[in-house]
Amino acid sequence: MILKKIIFFFTISFTYCFSQAGSSSPFSAAGLGDINFRGTQVTRFMGGLDVFSDSIHANLNNPASYGDLKLTTYSLGIHYKTNLMMSTDSRKYKAIAALDYLAVGIPAGKFGFGFGLIPYSSIGYKIQSMHNDDGISKINMHQGSGGLNQVFLTIGFPLFKYFTTGVTMNYGFGTLFYRTSQFKENVNLGTFLSNSSSISGFSYQVSFNAKIPIKKQYMFRVMYSIEPNVNFDSRNERTIYTQDINGTRISDFEEIDLGIIGKKETKLPLFEKKKFGFGFGKTKKWFVGFQKNSINSTIFRTEFIETDNIRYASGSQFSIGGFYIPNFFSLRSYWKRVVYRFGYRRENTGLIFNSFPLKETSFSFGLGLPMAGFSNANVGVEFGRRGEKNKFFIQETFFTFRIGFSLNDKWFLKRKYN
Repeated sequence: MILKKIIFFFTISFTYCFSQAGSSSPFSAAGLGDINFRGTQVTRFMGGLDVFSDSIHANLNNPASYGDLKLTTYSLGIHYKTNLMMSTDSRKYKAIAALDYLAVGIPAGKFGFGFGLIPYSSIGYKIQSMHNDDGISKINMHQGSGGLNQVFLTIGFPLFKYFTTGVTMNYGFGTLFYRTSQFKENVNLGTFLSNSSSISGFSYQVSFNAKIPIKKQYMFRVMYSIEPNVNFDSRNERTIYTQDINGTRISDFEEIDLGIIGKKETKLPLFEKKKFGFGFGKTKKWFVGFQKNSINSTIFRTEFIETDNIRYASGSQFSIGGFYIPNFFSLRSYWKRVVYRFGYRRENTGLIFNSFPLKETSFSFGLGLPMAGFSNANVGVEFGRRGEKNKFFIQETFFTFRIGFSLNDKWFLKRKYN
């Protein structure tokens, strides 16, 4: 029965994951694309706060939290995002739906472990520009798609009293596709250059948690996490061809031998990430926490695809958030048992477009809705902005509706009666 649940759970979600686009932003042209938030909706609604963990939710961004699990947990999250992109002379609206995560967390006595699938990054953009060169009108188009997915295995366990630690092993895989084209006035066929990279590699994350009780009712929490820099393998292909604007006729197709220039197989670095957070709260009542993330994206280099207008610098993220429960033990009022979550996030992504650093801010609010047993649904919204509106840059205003499920069960129980 347990195996059937896992197979059904993953089959449906794998199908959903690989059929959806995860980005509609021109900023996804940089690096590995838009880096998706790894955590659950619970932590997302608290501004991306990973320092809080409990016994019925799998905290995917904090492997040490698996040492606190008491029930087997099936976790699933999806979102629907609207994005308004504006410059000084144009505006465009896009909407997408995508999978956020799919995971199973299992307590096993003296430790907890889990596994799952997360879309790590997403590329999805189409940019078109027109200019006049020596009296000849030209249309340039840039397009990108694809992204990376991660399957992961996590184990967490108590280190000693009040302290837990954990490690997550990730295997990343996916394809990044980029295409540029140019059409000239009075010329039927345009010139196309396509580049694709098949990416794969291993990475890992280690975290440490401390939960220190104060006067029984209160709890002080501290979390530290690190994801070291690793290199992924990239197997690359490049083709040049001509095609009409309707895409019905292809000619002069040529595949470039990248082995001659040493770019058939290259390395692609995943930058180091460090996180430190702390918080204070009253058990089953309220919690407030703070977190600082540091990203060493200055090391990012792509040996295959070069972009003159994109540079990389160190990035950082600051988050503040928490939750409030009116009355956890209420028997008469359902809404008094609901968990009300809130958060604020400000991020310097470490990406620099046309000499402008890409920054992002967002506010989030969510509800933890109790279901049968210890299961719950988590629904909420996030709205924010990144970039800025000027002649050389784009400003994005986004609104995201998120929903997640944490379905709990008991495994490995000894029979008391035959």
